Formats: sequence, C-alpha cells, structure tokens
Amino acid sequence: MDIRNNLTRLSLLENCTVIEGHLQILLMFKTKPEDFRELSFPKLTMITDYLLLFRVYGLESLKGLFPNLTVIRGTHLFFNYALVIFEMVHLKEIGLYNLMNITRGAVRIEKNNELCYLSTIDWSRILDSVEDNYIIANKDDKEECGDVCPGTVKGKSNCPPTVINGIFIERCWTHDRCQRGG
Repeated sequence: MDIRNNLTRLSLLENCTVIEGHLQILLMFKTKPEDFRELSFPKLTMITDYLLLFRVYGLESLKGLFPNLTVIRGTHLFFNYALVIFEMVHLKEIGLYNLMNITRGAVRIEKNNELCYLSTIDWSRILDSVEDNYIIANKDDKEECGDVCPGTVKGKSNCPPTVINGIFIERCWTHDRCQRGG
C-alpha cells in the first residue's frame, strides 16, 4: 500500500488488522504534527512485507499511529530492509512499543535530524541478526538526546536492561514505554 502526498489514503487502514504486502508512507510536505494527533490504527498488528517512511513532515512518533503493530514479516523487502525510516525531518522517536518481531530483513534508519531513542532499543530482541542494520546520521548520533526510560528520573527504571557492545542499559521506545522482551 502506497500512501503519498497527503493523508487522505491513510483512512484505508481504518479496519486493517494485517497488511498483506508493504506499507509506504512518503512525500508529505504540507502535513503538520496536529494532522497526526487524531490518527490511530490500533487494529493493525502485522505487515507481511516492509514498512517504509520517507519525508513525511509533521510526524513526530509512530506510537499513536500504529500502537499495536507487533510483526513485520519481511516476506518481500525494500533493498534487504523490512523497516526503513529515512529523512523524516520531524520524527522524534520511533515509538513502535509493541513491535516484537521483524521476521526477515534488516532495519535502515538514516538522516532523521530529530530522531532520538535509538540507543535504547535492543534490535537483537526483534531481529534474528542485527549485522545488516544501517542506523546512521540521526540526532541520536550527536549525543543530544536525553533518552530517559520510564522511572529513570525517580532513580529506578521500570525497563529491563540488556547488554549491547558492552553497555548495560535499560531498553525503551519512548520516555513512557519500555521495550518488551523478545
């Protein structure tokens, strides 16, 4: 499914539980954050191919849009990727807090100048192999993100920690959503 230029075709997702194929949301230059605040597709739990987001202005998080997306199968990939988030100028967090499995394919997250909460996601809980992931040139790279997991401010994080590259930290998608086990 291709949704481009404006939000009107997003309504096609209204009662979808599974998208058989891919979902591409792209090239929306006139959209604003308030345009997405009332949009939610809680019935969507699976995409059989890939999810691609490219240059959608105003979208700050996917947590409201796809709160129950659990699986991206990756049956057919976009250049070996099952999840692509590229040049999303206003995206602050991915927020797919129910995403438990990307069955096949890698993740490419690139050139998202506002995107944080990348260092707090343990992709090895979601993917069988993380070696082909390409996560670069995001705000997270510049250490400007105050990625704080739930409960951390009070001195006790509610999120389970894991070790990646020798670093033992809590894993979360947003300031109020932990990463679930995998």
